[in-house]
Amino acid sequence: MYPRFLDRNYPLEKHLFFVTRYSFGLLGLRFGEAKSQSWISLAWLVFNFVNLAHCCQAELVFGWHYLRISPVDAMDAFCPLACSLTTLFKLGWMWWRRQEVSALMERIRLLTEEQAGRGNRRSNGARRSYYLMATRFGMLVFTLGSITTSAFVLRSLWEMWARGLADFKFDMPFRMLFPEFAHRMPWFPLFYLYSTWSGQVTVYAFAGTDGFFFGFTLYVAFLLRVLQLDVSDSLQLVKNPSPRDCDLCCRRLANIVDRHNEIALIVRRFSGIMAAPAFVHFVSASLVIATSVIDILLYSGYNIIRYVVYTFTVCSAIFLYCYGGTEISTESLSVGEAAYGSAWYAWDRETRRRVYLIILRAQRPITVGVPFFTPCLPVFTAVIKFTGSIVALAKTIL
Repeated sequence: MYPRFLDRNYPLEKHLFFVTRYSFGLLGLRFGEAKSQSWISLAWLVFNFVNLAHCCQAELVFGWHYLRISPVDAMDAFCPLACSLTTLFKLGWMWWRRQEVSALMERIRLLTEEQAGRGNRRSNGARRSYYLMATRFGMLVFTLGSITTSAFVLRSLWEMWARGLADFKFDMPFRMLFPEFAHRMPWFPLFYLYSTWSGQVTVYAFAGTDGFFFGFTLYVAFLLRVLQLDVSDSLQLVKNPSPRDCDLCCRRLANIVDRHNEIALIVRRFSGIMAAPAFVHFVSASLVIATSVIDILLYSGYNIIRYVVYTFTVCSAIFLYCYGGTEISTESLSVGEAAYGSAWYAWDRETRRRVYLIILRAQRPITVGVPFFTPCLPVFTAVIKFTGSIVALAKTIL
């Protein structure tokens, strides 16, 4: 048995924003269904938001309390806290901008289905490739996040069992400090599940937001790939093209220019929505990776495993952001390359002028705007180097 989305016969249209719809659906947030969303779903969403906010407060209290008593335990609380606070912001932000997100999802669906309806084998092959990549890599982050939560739960269970009855202590899966009654029977099991669920809320909101960013960038890359194919098909080598052929080619190129401009407009709208979450994500992820590596250096034994998984999960999420941003800019530049590599020289002056405009427009690649930087693979390298500098500084202090 394996998830249905891994099946080759799984409908391709269901892959569109699958990770976002699935992850946020588990939290009660549904896009494009505002009128039909029940009060039960809304109540469940409010509970999840309050649960995550309360557990963030409990982690902060624990870390602050143990900062002078045991800096190692305080660091063990602050590391997940940074990720939880970022996810809390993402969850609130996506709910606040849910109508704009729904509109973007619907527009991307219409544009991609329009290309699929043309029956072009090459574009359909590219569509399938991008759709599967968006779903599978997005669900990889989802799975890694769930494994990380499981690692923290197993850590707490192991520590409680290892102490034995002589020195037993009711520990939460994450370093949280609730009111005293929550750490005693009979309330302990309830608060233990409450704390554990906050970890899954973090995973679902984390994977849903990151999956939306990654999926959107790949779907836009697919639309840009189709533009390249259409440019090449429109400017095939024709001996002595007639005025009718030239007029038809000009109309096709005008349509390509309009679609190119619409894609650029959609990406600008997307940047306006996702600029803040992406910026917060990159800043917090840098700190989380650094603190995770420091925890790996401070801990030993099985404690290292959970932070190795944690670090790999956060790095994977950053990589998806950067890969998606690189894919958009690369495919955008390739539109101009496709125009230049075509048989434009065989057409009339007006056609050549339109090709020149396409090439000129493609010199300014379409990118996702984030304050102070643009997500791309060199940025991923810079983030890793920055976290390495933080770790090196911490080693000299510790």
